[in-house]
Amino acid sequence: MGRRTVLSLLGLLLLGAGAWRFLRAPSEASGPASEASVHTSAANRTAARAFAKKLGAIALPQAGSTGGQAEFTEAEIDAFLQQEISQHYPQGVKQIHFRFQRSRLSARALVDFDEMRADSAAARKSLVWALLQGKHWVEVTGNLSGENGLGRYDILGIRIDDQDIPRVVIDLLLDHYVLPKYPGAGPNTDFDLPFNIRSIELMPGKVFVRYGA
Repeated sequence: MGRRTVLSLLGLLLLGAGAWRFLRAPSEASGPASEASVHTSAANRTAARAFAKKLGAIALPQAGSTGGQAEFTEAEIDAFLQQEISQHYPQGVKQIHFRFQRSRLSARALVDFDEMRADSAAARKSLVWALLQGKHWVEVTGNLSGENGLGRYDILGIRIDDQDIPRVVIDLLLDHYVLPKYPGAGPNTDFDLPFNIRSIELMPGKVFVRYGA
């Protein structure tokens, strides 16, 4: 999943935040880490390394490589986001998790609207944003496909704290808040897949990528 795809998905999350994510709300518990949490952290690091190794084979192929295929699981993607990418999330976005079905993905994020509004002049002027305060779970569902070196996605729906957002509001805020900041994140538009990726196939719990000549 290359930078363009990631930016598009982050754009979807920002749209969801402007308009109004399959894991429990984050725990604020403090104190020494339990044995279970230590094991979980080790598992996350292992999963993140597995993702990075597979992505490296795609992005930086060895000399003479003719391509191949790779499978990324939800656990690997979540771990990589948490371990390597979370410090680069847009202001106000606290967590991001992806879940996959055939040709469909869901992205769920914990969004602090107060932080996001403080970082965006457009948001400070928006009545919709003004009505939202504090932290909320935002979930975006969409289709994503990739073949012959081209990708395309569409937004199927957005929910905030389990409330559906009307499509007209989604389209309005996409035009006014997401596309000006992420001009390459428009839905229903073909874009070149990075790293010589030829196809992307979403399946339950995983993403299957073919790459190379």
